Amino acid sequence: MNEFAQNLSVVSDDPREGRRSAHATSLRYDSPDALFREEYERLSRALTLITGDVHLAEEAVQEAFARLCLNWARVSEYEDQAAWVRRVAVNRARDHHRSLLRKARFLLRLADSAPAMEPAASMDPRVAEAIRKLPLKQRTAVALFYLADLSLADVAGAMSISEGAVKRHLSRARDGLRTILEERS
Repeated sequence: MNEFAQNLSVVSDDPREGRRSAHATSLRYDSPDALFREEYERLSRALTLITGDVHLAEEAVQEAFARLCLNWARVSEYEDQAAWVRRVAVNRARDHHRSLLRKARFLLRLADSAPAMEPAASMDPRVAEAIRKLPLKQRTAVALFYLADLSLADVAGAMSISEGAVKRHLSRARDGLRTILEERS
């Protein structure tokens, strides 16, 4: 039986009894390091299950422990110091989720209110459609270089890649466009 199943098996059927595991007793730690060694992995696993994202979970737990170090003088006096860290980590994960929801709602409002943008009137609709079928980096390089008329250096800066990578994306995009457009002819 794995640790998760073992922990579930120690949960009483009577909610008034609470858990009968070693984790139920509040432990006082002598230092943030001691608390970290004991609680980090367990809390990271739990938050991964909650968030569905191991990186987000680890980031939230790491931030909680960083805040613990900053607030150790106060938190060291608490009866259950680990509970404070858990609360901070869960709140951090919840804040991230709320932030994503706010961004999504904003983008939906923006998309609803923005006028439909079509490629330049002089662009052949077949070419515009073919560009939309390119992979994102190729499509981005093509749009910035050919439509926004940016230099290779400016495109590289906007995409946070080297000029050589921009040239590679443009070359692959031209090859891809040629193939797509020849298939339609």
